[in-house]
Amino acid sequence: MIDNTNKIVVEKNRPLPLYFQLKEVLKEKIEKGIYKPDELIPSERELIDTYGISRTPVRQALNELVAEGFLRREHGRGTFVAPKKIDQMFLESLSSFGDEMERKGLSFETKVLNKEIVEKTSTLQEIFGDKYQFFYRIDRLRYIEEDPYVLVTTYIPASLASGLLDEDLEVQSLYKTLELKYGFHISHAKRVIEAVNATSEDAGALNIPPMSAVQITKTTAFQKDSQPFEYSIGRYRGDLNKFTVEVKYERI
Repeated sequence: MIDNTNKIVVEKNRPLPLYFQLKEVLKEKIEKGIYKPDELIPSERELIDTYGISRTPVRQALNELVAEGFLRREHGRGTFVAPKKIDQMFLESLSSFGDEMERKGLSFETKVLNKEIVEKTSTLQEIFGDKYQFFYRIDRLRYIEEDPYVLVTTYIPASLASGLLDEDLEVQSLYKTLELKYGFHISHAKRVIEAVNATSEDAGALNIPPMSAVQITKTTAFQKDSQPFEYSIGRYRGDLNKFTVEVKYERI
């Protein structure tokens, strides 16, 4: 509730629990930008004094906001507003990373960490069969608003795109390059999503503590002839990313 001084208050005579009221007050301040990402929020003592409630509902409100990803705690420093998560809709469509970020109005950058030719692994054998023996492996780190956001490892059969490793994939879109230069007819993809803890290597690249939550997407992309042309593994920072899927109700 907002009183006549335009101050958000917690009402003890309302039927809603005090912790829930405080939680909604703090969430509203975060969503309206009153508390900004990475900003230190008031301490438990300050919240107790400001809203005139006890420590128990204050602590419960903060715990739930941390669990829901609105806040993050740093040992010895306090509680901060968590970075705003980027809502990913790409589970429903197949598009380039750059196109998706441009639609969202976000600045982005790509750094190529590694480019090499590798022999087929058992995973690649399962996806591509016996047709190809050698694959391009491309490791890219994608940034959004200057923050490391996703680490992507991509495999493409070398014989499908001769000279691909010579392309400037920090500037050019991989998909657009495959379409415009190599004549690919990109059609659809299958994606598998897993929630895991970051390895020390991935954590170092993404600038997060080891064992932090990451969302892994494993993508197999196909051309119009239903032949696979790409297998990629994306490791998304769990503190910066969320997935949204729209589904339709079907009567059976």
